[in-house]
Amino acid sequence: MHGRTELQLQIERASLDRQIGRNDDFILETDRLKLRRWRDGDEIAAASIYAKPEVMQYIPGGIWDLQRTAQVVSRMRALDDSQGYGFYPIVLKESGAIAGHAGLGRLEATPEIELAYVFDVPCWGRGLASEIAKAVLEYGFTTIGLDRIVAVAFTENLRSIGVMKRCGMSYCGLAQHFGREVVKYEARP
Repeated sequence: MHGRTELQLQIERASLDRQIGRNDDFILETDRLKLRRWRDGDEIAAASIYAKPEVMQYIPGGIWDLQRTAQVVSRMRALDDSQGYGFYPIVLKESGAIAGHAGLGRLEATPEIELAYVFDVPCWGRGLASEIAKAVLEYGFTTIGLDRIVAVAFTENLRSIGVMKRCGMSYCGLAQHFGREVVKYEARP
């Protein structure tokens, strides 16, 4: 099909569905995951994920209670409304459960667009982070039209660094973000 991958075709179908009004909250789909817009009540389902110290170990500010989760989800929704992309809940196809979030947004107060992802502990070690990260990168390049996407991780966050490498991102060096030294990777179409 003109050299397009199955992932590219899924993203194109999702984009077409949004244009004609079907699956309005659907962003993209992989073999095992869906990325969709936040819905009312999702913050309740997600709060138990963000309350876990091991999940939030490398997230600036640490664990979130329900109130903080609701504030962050509200901000994620506003970003999507204002810029047309953002961070969305990751839904497991096998169960329909929210497993975390992933997407694209500004890296702090810079013009750079960052890929970010957070998964609940039962999802670790299954290749799901690499699966959604690859899909979000493809979405950013093919649907949004970005020409560069970065990702950062605290230097000790080896799992996240591994995801960046498995997604084909290139090492840029060390940088300062979130008040700490981080490694920075980039991807280009």
